[in-house]
Amino acid sequence: MKKRAILIDGNNLLFRSYYATAYNGNLMKNSKGFPTNALYGFVNMLNKITKEENPEYIMVAFDKGKNFRQDLYENYKDGRIETPEDLKKQFPYAKEICSLLGIKYIEYDNYEADDIIGTFAQMAYDDDKYDATIISSDKDLLQLISDDVNVKLLKQKDYILMDENTFYETYHIKPIRMIDLKALMGDPSDNIPGVKGIGEKTALSLLQKYETLDNVYNNIDEIQGKLKEKLINDKDNAYFSYKLATIYKNIDFDYTFDSIKYKDINVDGLTALYKELEFNSFLKNVQTKSNNSNNKYEIVNSIINIEKPYSVYIELDSANYHTANIIGASIYDSNKSYYFDLAAILLNKNLFNNTLVTYDLKKNIVALNKYEINTNSEFDTMIGAYLLNYNIKDDLSYLSNTFGTEIPYYESIVNKKNPLKEEEIINAINMKAKFLYDTYKEFLNKLKEEELMSLYTDIEHPLIKVLSSMEITGINVNPLVIDELKEEVKIKIEKVSSTIYNYAGEEFNISSPKQLGEILYDKLNLPRSRGKQSSSTAHDILI
Repeated sequence: MKKRAILIDGNNLLFRSYYATAYNGNLMKNSKGFPTNALYGFVNMLNKITKEENPEYIMVAFDKGKNFRQDLYENYKDGRIETPEDLKKQFPYAKEICSLLGIKYIEYDNYEADDIIGTFAQMAYDDDKYDATIISSDKDLLQLISDDVNVKLLKQKDYILMDENTFYETYHIKPIRMIDLKALMGDPSDNIPGVKGIGEKTALSLLQKYETLDNVYNNIDEIQGKLKEKLINDKDNAYFSYKLATIYKNIDFDYTFDSIKYKDINVDGLTALYKELEFNSFLKNVQTKSNNSNNKYEIVNSIINIEKPYSVYIELDSANYHTANIIGASIYDSNKSYYFDLAAILLNKNLFNNTLVTYDLKKNIVALNKYEINTNSEFDTMIGAYLLNYNIKDDLSYLSNTFGTEIPYYESIVNKKNPLKEEEIINAINMKAKFLYDTYKEFLNKLKEEELMSLYTDIEHPLIKVLSSMEITGINVNPLVIDELKEEVKIKIEKVSSTIYNYAGEEFNISSPKQLGEILYDKLNLPRSRGKQSSSTAHDILI
C-alpha cells in the first residue's frame, strides 16, 4: 500500500478563512484587538483535514515574497486587491500553529506555494512508494492531477475530490491541459492575459477538439472567422500565458517526504498560543490530539510476547457477532499499540486470554470461539460504563467521544460505499484499545466512589461468562412444546380480542393507540385524566 502525503495550499486556506467572515464585517479579534478570523478558520480546517486524512506525511506551503513569474512579467497578479493588513498580521501565527501542530510548513525563495506543491506532486509521481492529495480551492492546481495525485477542491461547505476520471468527466480534457486552458482564456485573478475575447467555453471546445495549444495553432487554418483572427493576433500572449500558468515541478531543494512526516503536537506551546488568541473551543482538543499523535503502533505478523498489562479491542465486520468475521484487533500496553490482523491473532491466541481491560467481553468470547480462541479480561469497560449510567452503545466511539477522544464511528469502518483506507481503520482500532487502557483506572475509581464495585465483581462480571456460554452452546428446546404454547397464546388472544370487540360494538386495530383512544374516550366515553384533548392509552393511565 502506498504512503499518502497531504499537500495543503496555506495561502489559499488563510485567504478563504479571512474573507469567509470579512465580507460580512465579522472580523474576529481577541480581547487585545488582534485579528483572529483567518487563523480560526485555518485551525479549524487543519483539524478537519488531519482528522479525516490521518496523514503520515503532511505539509503546508506558503508564498514567500517575489517569485520568478514577476521577473518574467512585472504585471503578474497586479489585478489583485492588496492583502489587508489584518490578514498580513495573521500569517506568522499560521506558520507557528503549523509547527506546533506537528505539520511542516514550507516557503521557498522565488517560488509560489503552487510550485512547492507541484514539486512534491512530481516526487510522488516519480516514486512508486507514495501518492499525494492536494487540498485547495485553486483550480490552477488541477493541472497536477495524475495516477498518483488527486485534488480535494474546496467549496463553500465541502469539497469535490478530483482525480483523472472526475476531471475528465467535468472538462473532457486531460488535467495537464489546464495549462493550455489558461493560456487561451487567461486568468484575471493572476493578470494572465491569454487570448483576448476567448472565454472558458470557447477555450474548452478548442482543446476538446485539438487537445493542446500547439495543436490549436498547428491547425489554425481549420478555424474560421473572428476566432481565428483572435488566435493569430494574440499568439504570443497565448504562449506567454502558457509559461506563466505552468506550475514549476522541479524546485531544487533538500526537502523529501521524510521532511514532512506528521509529528507529535507541542501541547504546551499550542495551549499557550490558543490562550493568547482566545481560541477556547480548540483548547479541549489539544490533549486529545496529543494522545492520538503519540499512539505509536506496530503491525504484528509473527509470534510476540508482551510483558506489561494491556488492553485489547477486537473489531468485527458485522454487528451480529455470532456470525461476524474479525477485521483486526489491537493491544495497548501503556507504551504503544500492537495491531493484529486475523492471521496474526491466530498466531498469538494466548495473548487474548488474560487481558487487563476490554470492551464487551461477551461479544469477544462468542466471536473468538469459532476460531478456538479463549479470551478473558479483568475488566469490561462497557459493563462498567453501563453501571455508571453512561449512554452505552455497541460502538465504543460514542463513549470515547463523551470523554473528548474522537474516534471514527463503527459505521465508517464497515461502510462499503465509502470505505476508510486500511491505515485509517487500523488507527481507529488502535485508538480504541488505547482509550480503554487510558480510562481503565478512572472507571474503577468511579465504580468505587458510587459503591458499585461489588455489584460489578460479584454479579455483572461473573454473569458475562454465563451468558456467553449460553449463547455459544444454545438451549435445547422441544419445538412441539413451543408450537403448542404458540397455539394456546393465539387462542387466548382471539378470545380476549372478541371480548373487546363486543364491548366496543365494532372491530378495530387494538394495537393502534389512536384507534383504541377513539373507542375508549369518544365512543365509550371514558373520563380523560389529562384534560379534554387527551386520548392517552398509556398503561399507567388505563390501570
